[in-house]
Amino acid sequence: MLDRLKLSHDLARVAQHLFPDVSDTVTLAEKIWQQIADDPDFRERAANAEATFLVPTWRGKLNDTHAIKVPKDFSYTVVAVDGSQVYPDRHVAGAGCFLLNTGGVTLHYGEQSRADFFSQPRVMVADELRGISEYAGMTRDIVDALRERNELKYSYEKAQEVLENDKRRPTVLFDGTIIFWPLEGMQDELKNYFVSSYLKYLDELYRLKVPCGGYISMPKSRELINLIKLGLCRFSVANCTPCLAVHETFPCKQVDALIDTNIVKTFVPAGHRTTLFSSSSHIVSEYSEHLQPWFCYLATEYEVVRLEVPAWVADDEEALAQVCRVALDQSEKGRGYPVCLAEAHEQAVVKGPDREFFYHLITKQAFDSDKKIRHSQKSLKKRGIGV
Repeated sequence: MLDRLKLSHDLARVAQHLFPDVSDTVTLAEKIWQQIADDPDFRERAANAEATFLVPTWRGKLNDTHAIKVPKDFSYTVVAVDGSQVYPDRHVAGAGCFLLNTGGVTLHYGEQSRADFFSQPRVMVADELRGISEYAGMTRDIVDALRERNELKYSYEKAQEVLENDKRRPTVLFDGTIIFWPLEGMQDELKNYFVSSYLKYLDELYRLKVPCGGYISMPKSRELINLIKLGLCRFSVANCTPCLAVHETFPCKQVDALIDTNIVKTFVPAGHRTTLFSSSSHIVSEYSEHLQPWFCYLATEYEVVRLEVPAWVADDEEALAQVCRVALDQSEKGRGYPVCLAEAHEQAVVKGPDREFFYHLITKQAFDSDKKIRHSQKSLKKRGIGV
C-alpha cells in the first residue's frame, strides 16, 4: 500500500530537479537551426557525417513550412484500427495461449455521416507460433509483433470494404509509428517474417491507392535535434567515434535535453507542417522503395505531432495533403487527439474485467475437457486476501 504522506515528502525532496527550464537551450538550438537551414553546404555535411546517432535526409529547406487547408465542409472517410492483448500468464500453468483483440472504427463524414465499429478477439496457441518460426515463443515481444500484424491486416481489410461498398477512397490513420523499430533486435528469421507480413499490408494499401499515415502524439524523436548536433560539431564533417576517444568536452551535447518538438514549435505555426524527412534507421533498408517511411511534424491547435507516411504518399502531393487534412480535422474534432484513434482504442482495449473473463473461460474449458490447469499461489492470493 502506498504511503501518500511519505510520497509527498519524497517528491518535495526532488522537486527542484523536476520540469527543468530548457529555454536557454531552445534559444541556442533555434539559432543553430537557422544557421544550418541557411547553409548551402549543410546537406552534404549531414550526408557525409559519421555519427553515432540517426541523421535524417530531407526535402526542400529545413525551415520550410506548408499550410494545411481543411475545407469548411470536409467530406471524407477515415479508418483506424488498434490492438490490445492479454499476455501469457506465468501464474496460470497449463493454458498455453494468449489473447489478441483488434478493434477499430470507420468514420464517414458528409451528407450521411455514420460510424462503423468492430472488435475481433483471437486466441493464439503455441502450435500457431511454431508455424511462424522455431524461434517464436510465447514472449511479450512476439505477442506485440502479432498484435501489430493484426492491426495492419484489419486496416487494409476495412479500407477495402469501404472501397467495395461505398465506392469511396478512405484514409487510414495508424496509431503510432510505421517504422518498425522493435523488429531491429529480433532474430533474423523472425524479423524477416514480421517485416514481410507488415509490408505486405502496407503494399496492399498502396495497390488500392489508399492514403495512410502513422499519427504519433507527444513524439519523443530527436532526429531534427541530431541535425542541430551536427551544426554544433567542432568539425566540418562529424566523426563521432574518434572524437569521443580524443576529447573530453563535446559542443553537440548542449542540446541533449531537447526533442524535435522543442525546435518545431519555434518555427511551425498551428495548421502547418514541416518539410518531409526520411529516417536512417537500419530497419528502413528492409522496406521496398515505395514503402520507405517519410515523416513530418504537424502543428495542431493542441500539440505538435509526428506524421509518418510511406514514400508513395510522400511523393503524391494530394495523398499527402489528404493525410494531413484528416489528421488535423480529427485532432480538432477530438479536442487534441483524433476521434478515430480514440474510438479504435475503445474497441480494442482489454480491461481488467475482460482479462478475468478470459481466464474464467479458460478455466471453465479446462474443467469441461477434464484438463488440468493450475493457478500459482500468488495469483490465488491476489484474488482473495486472507488474514
